[in-house]
Amino acid sequence: MKRIIIVAVLILSILPVFCQEYKIIDSKMNKEIILREMAEKLGDYDVIFFGEYHGNKILHSLEIELLKMSYSNNKNTIISLEMFERDVQIVLDKYLNNEISEADFLAESRPWPNYETDYKPIIEFAKENELTVVAANIPRRYASMISKLGLNALDSLSVEEKKFITKKHKVFEDEYKNIFIQTMKNNMAHSSRMPKGMMMNLDRIYAAQCIKDDTMAESILQYQRIPPRRKVIHFNGDFHSRKHLGTAQKIQILEPMLKIAVITPLMCKDEFAWEEQDLLEGEFLILLKEEISE
Repeated sequence: MKRIIIVAVLILSILPVFCQEYKIIDSKMNKEIILREMAEKLGDYDVIFFGEYHGNKILHSLEIELLKMSYSNNKNTIISLEMFERDVQIVLDKYLNNEISEADFLAESRPWPNYETDYKPIIEFAKENELTVVAANIPRRYASMISKLGLNALDSLSVEEKKFITKKHKVFEDEYKNIFIQTMKNNMAHSSRMPKGMMMNLDRIYAAQCIKDDTMAESILQYQRIPPRRKVIHFNGDFHSRKHLGTAQKIQILEPMLKIAVITPLMCKDEFAWEEQDLLEGEFLILLKEEISE
């Protein structure tokens, strides 16, 4: 009995610290909620965008927990990932169906460097529960061709290669472009590793960004439209969905009647605080503390 009490005290002493790692804000209500409340509210949406900072461990832990809760609420769920590209869909399907080993899957699917720690839990959860996972993104080599050579660079591709690329590539001169260009300029100003001449190619780099968004939007809808229509949880870098721009915008254009929810992370310097304008970043905000370098 004494040991149980000690363990309980230790757990309770840890909980407040864990709770302070992040806060979730319901933008419509402008108030803090807990993860389970967010999962329940997301039940009303057709497509959910979970925007992440790719290297943030807190967000990755929340992703898998939210996925589990959402699946518990709705078994008719599929997962979509920016982190896998269309041309490895067959390999991904084979692994999920136990047709190939994990070693073969990893050798043939070009997983991101942080796959083992951050995306493997999602794939293994899908495998265990027989969920569809969409390898949504355009193969990187094709996006790179646009960023280096321009929009016409893909014209020479074969029919077989083009099936991995969206059929509708739209480059809008809008808020998304303004934010993208400014972000790229800021990154270049603070990095000595940016290739020479990149500043001159920002329009082409933006076009490459757009074809990623278009391809992911098309990939998601190809699977979401299969009867019976299923709920989609799509994981991507936050830039692809923040403020309902990027991939979120492209899906809404293709399917105006879909209910789309965006989860957006927000870094806070000192306290967990947000401003009125932050509420436009998504239906839900995940507030995180900035790491202070010593």
